[in-house]
Amino acid sequence: MNWFTLSLLAGFTFDAARVAARVSLKGKGDPMAYTAIHDFIAGIALLPFIFTELHFPTLSSTWLYFLAYVFFAFLTDWLAFLALKNINVSEYQILNQTRHIFVLIGGFLLFSEAITGSKIALITLIIFGVVIATYEKSKLKLNRGILYALLSTFFAVITFHFVKLTVIDFSETAAASLGLIGIALLSFICLKFRTSKIRKELNLNAKGLILAGVLFAGFELAIFFALKVGEISKVIPVTQSSLIFAVLGGILFLGERSRLWQKIIGTSLICLGIVLMYFI
Repeated sequence: MNWFTLSLLAGFTFDAARVAARVSLKGKGDPMAYTAIHDFIAGIALLPFIFTELHFPTLSSTWLYFLAYVFFAFLTDWLAFLALKNINVSEYQILNQTRHIFVLIGGFLLFSEAITGSKIALITLIIFGVVIATYEKSKLKLNRGILYALLSTFFAVITFHFVKLTVIDFSETAAASLGLIGIALLSFICLKFRTSKIRKELNLNAKGLILAGVLFAGFELAIFFALKVGEISKVIPVTQSSLIFAVLGGILFLGERSRLWQKIIGTSLICLGIVLMYFI
């Protein structure tokens, strides 16, 4: 599969995983315990695939990039789950759009990816489409959930860049699987090894955790391969297809028909931006 198809797959699995997390965490879920179990399940789900093309780093610098990826991915996931405990998925998606600016700049600084007028225009179009599709004036108010989402987005951008640096000299499946298990271990350390927290979270959200973890494993695998073969400043905007799946799924299967034309117009703009991103 090429980078575009992989990016679309990453967008779909990411959205599905975050919806499952929101359902679980809006109750009594503990974001840190959720992070530990969620990422452990995702890492274990990927473990059998690492032997298909196992390649460990030959450069010491790659291990440093890998450790940096684990640390920033831990912050990204934990803060994302803190955010999803306080705000809904559509608000989270709006705030996620700030990442495109940082991705464009980071791609230029680290990987010499050109900052072209077409990239800027298409990223702006995608962001504009997201805002139109999801914006509700009365819903988006400054609170802790929004702050957590913004911080998670910022750390996600840093994570993506370290992932791209890592997979240059590290097989994608091994890096993804071991990285997720590393995040789970780091979360467990932050819980001070209290297994009671893990048991409580499993009792509350076992089915949701398994579903979200497996879906997130799919996202990690798709995004790692996409970042290896595609430009980061193109891959990340195309993963915004996650919003298309969320909006269309809500309309078709959940009867979420409020602001129907607003959603259709916004989603159409996102589709246009994504398609043009591939062909230009």
